[in-house]
Amino acid sequence: MIRIESAAVLGAGTMGAQIAAHLANAGIPVLLLDIAPRELNEEERKRNLTLES
Repeated sequence: MIRIESAAVLGAGTMGAQIAAHLANAGIPVLLLDIAPRELNEEERKRNLTLES
């Protein structure tokens, strides 16, 4: 049987986040990657959100 040493999940949306959480709960180190937007949309600006981490 193949042993999984670590995993990467591309996309931190609903499905990707759940997959990453499931792997982490199983004790597998996970790298979760997502695309950061270049700019905020109108609704995000109205809510005073920023692109800063």
